[in-house]
Amino acid sequence: MLTHFSTFILIIGSLLFGSPFTTTSAFAQEQEDGLLASVRVLTADEQQEALDFILNKTQESGYSAIGLDLETEPAVILMRDSTSVPTSRFAFSFGLNRMLQDLFADAHSRVEVDAILAEATYASLNLCLSWLHGEEPRIINSCETDSAQVGDLVTSMGGRTPADIFAMLQETIPHEQDFFLLALPQPWLVREDFLSYFGLLNDDSASVDLILARDGEQGLKDVSVSIPLALAPTDGIKPIPSFVSFEVQNETSTAVFKLDACIFNAEYMAVLEDFWSTVDANENVDTVVLDLRENRGGDFTVATAFLQYITRDPYTLFDIKQRQSDELCNQIPTLCDPQTVGFLQSLGIDMSNEVMDLPGSAMSIFLSQVAGSPSSLDLFNGTLYVLTSGVTFSSAHLFAAVIKRNNFGTLVGTPTGNTPSFGGNLLQFSVPNTDLSYYLTTSRSELNSTDVNDEDLDAIYPDILVPTTREDILAGRDAQLEYVLEMNTLNTNGTTTSTMPPTSGHSDDDISGAHSTNGGGVLFALYSISMLMIVF
Repeated sequence: MLTHFSTFILIIGSLLFGSPFTTTSAFAQEQEDGLLASVRVLTADEQQEALDFILNKTQESGYSAIGLDLETEPAVILMRDSTSVPTSRFAFSFGLNRMLQDLFADAHSRVEVDAILAEATYASLNLCLSWLHGEEPRIINSCETDSAQVGDLVTSMGGRTPADIFAMLQETIPHEQDFFLLALPQPWLVREDFLSYFGLLNDDSASVDLILARDGEQGLKDVSVSIPLALAPTDGIKPIPSFVSFEVQNETSTAVFKLDACIFNAEYMAVLEDFWSTVDANENVDTVVLDLRENRGGDFTVATAFLQYITRDPYTLFDIKQRQSDELCNQIPTLCDPQTVGFLQSLGIDMSNEVMDLPGSAMSIFLSQVAGSPSSLDLFNGTLYVLTSGVTFSSAHLFAAVIKRNNFGTLVGTPTGNTPSFGGNLLQFSVPNTDLSYYLTTSRSELNSTDVNDEDLDAIYPDILVPTTREDILAGRDAQLEYVLEMNTLNTNGTTTSTMPPTSGHSDDDISGAHSTNGGGVLFALYSISMLMIVF
């Protein structure tokens, strides 16, 4: 028989698996000979139905839509006008995202094609393109292909400069600041829908002309190439890497905990406990590195569980403002359960308002009870570093922010992908007539801080800025991790690694044995409240 605790594990598992860049749409597309998947046409009626659906859901449940009449907003009027004639699916989806960016400038609120579907049906360029940090936007290739070498810089793509392309991303991709755009997934820059919408394809719609700056005998030289679009090879099912692992390096007196997704399940708890037990038993280790550079978010409870090995005192978290709606209760019913409502009311929280205010001072205590006590291990009293990047997003961004705000550790890398306070607790909808999922923000997380200048910040900035350079990519060097390791080098040898077996992300395991419980009713309510922390 399932306990209240394990029931909530199952409920949370159904909500938090996936990232801001991976959707679960079940829309099936028919392959049309000789036609790119993204350019198939939507009729005016199909567009109107899809737009009406998005606007209605946003008006009814979106946090940022409170007080707005969306139909009177200029961005909506412009989008409505554009749906009067048939248009391609990619143009419609980019138009929706442009509208959402103009309305909310919220990286969570967006429409997105299913990633697996796009890989199977959308053609792309055989390149590994990403952005380099610097005063000017620069695009670099990081893999060896028939047409490009590692370290090639893109100076022109489809006749557009990197600055031109970045400006188009700023107009069409929902974001809060540019660090998020600099960290967009690599497939996006080479996928047919992006290339088509930005006008980078040749007239035959089957290739893109590029000018690459490549190392030559006398410095960089321009190399012109034309790269064809192609579907990704289908070479069978690829193993899914574990989202959590660790490595202990005795020679540098450092233990590295790598977390690529905020998934709070049995696998995470097992690796976390193994990690801290290993650190506790190893007298050489005086430095811990928490690597959040590839973490796009999930469930914030992973942070609470991790930090209980750092401190057992209450600490500053963040406030949550949650819009209540029927759709919220439909998709996250535990938040509207009578037990949860009664518990919140007992804390003095007014549940009659459209927006529920949940203070961070209470969340700190509540979540520490949910995550449980770290057995009998001593608290870690060494140095903690956190590696961040523009990919560090949502709950991972909050994880890094809480560590920085409470002086638990030092951040190294590049700024995170969110503004300090941002929207979250997403609802997901399948958009009619399309292969799109719509993600809608229903809450706002507001960091607590004594820094009077926080409102002017556009990200959580690292204490030590260490961007990845072209030279790092050419050398295959991990710039941020090597920076930390070089400061902790010892003349000892030995490396211990540990990872759990890869999983599909979902877990039906009951991990209540890893936690302290204070009665089913209280725990039921606590876990319901922790649902508000799932901000993806």
